[in-house]
Amino acid sequence: MRKALTAGTTFAIALGIGFVMQYGDALASRLGVDEPIGGPEARSARDAQAEIPEETVAVLAPARPPVDRGASLPVPQEAAVPQMEAIPRLDQPQDALDAEAVDGSAPVLARADALPAVEPDAAVLADVAACSPEMTAETLPLAMVRLSLTDACHPQAAVKIHHRGMMFSALTDAKGQLQIDVPALTAQALFIADFADGPGAAAAIVVPDIDDIDRAVLQWQGDEGVQVHALEFGAGYDDAGHVWSASTGTPEAAAGGTGGFMTALGDPAISDAYHAEVYTFPSGHSARNGQVILNVEAEVTSGNCGRDVSAQSIQIAPQQDPHAVDLTMTMPDCDAIGEFLVLKNMFADLTLAAK
Repeated sequence: MRKALTAGTTFAIALGIGFVMQYGDALASRLGVDEPIGGPEARSARDAQAEIPEETVAVLAPARPPVDRGASLPVPQEAAVPQMEAIPRLDQPQDALDAEAVDGSAPVLARADALPAVEPDAAVLADVAACSPEMTAETLPLAMVRLSLTDACHPQAAVKIHHRGMMFSALTDAKGQLQIDVPALTAQALFIADFADGPGAAAAIVVPDIDDIDRAVLQWQGDEGVQVHALEFGAGYDDAGHVWSASTGTPEAAAGGTGGFMTALGDPAISDAYHAEVYTFPSGHSARNGQVILNVEAEVTSGNCGRDVSAQSIQIAPQQDPHAVDLTMTMPDCDAIGEFLVLKNMFADLTLAAK
């Protein structure tokens, strides 16, 4: 039996339901990182703030030291301007320019026409041309998109992928290449690859079957210990219909309308990476009647015990606007390592009818 601390929590609606805009700050603004690509006008909407009992919740806001407005700031001191050494005049005779100064006080100069011609290195030019990142997108069944990214100047480099408010970290291979299958969240799907130290790339594609799909996204940064659990058609924990990171289900079952599947995004080899878990169910062609219960669990670990944890959910459904819920909570002390907090209201449960 899994040990669980059930947080019998309900979430007060703090923000109106709205669109999750493309390249919104989704998780980034909640985790104190730079605003993602798209700017303030592209912030994703949030319709609710998850609320946990006061004894287990602390809002993630950095403490600011008091400011003494009467204190005076130190006046910067001017830096000494370095003096340039004298150089020979360019109108001197050529003999004077080519000859080394007797006292060593002046550098030796030569006429421009006396310098050897330098031809561009073809290999260098080819390397520069190859440094332009390129990304393509290909649609797959079940509203999945296969992204193929190439950037020869970023071998084994971390890249952040943005899509409709969702973001996750990935790692290129030794040739600067990456191929990854990503669940789409919108029919007009735009993906951006963001390298922290160079130009990025983008790819857009139409995803025709998105209106047949229910998706539940949970995303976070670092080691927060959170997980999505889907209990399909009355299944309990560890039953055949329990879909989570340790039992992910299969796209084949989803294609037949009998079950859903989980997609894990984010490379654990990257320090402080962005992660996402995405549960997919093909509600548009479900073969069964019933419910799918969607829970979020937070495991108390040595990495998160006694500290604040934050995450965000994004949920899409056919013919409905996407919505997001932000979670901020304080984990129990470290003597509770191995226990779980079960948060039942981060997602709306799915009610399905056979088609």
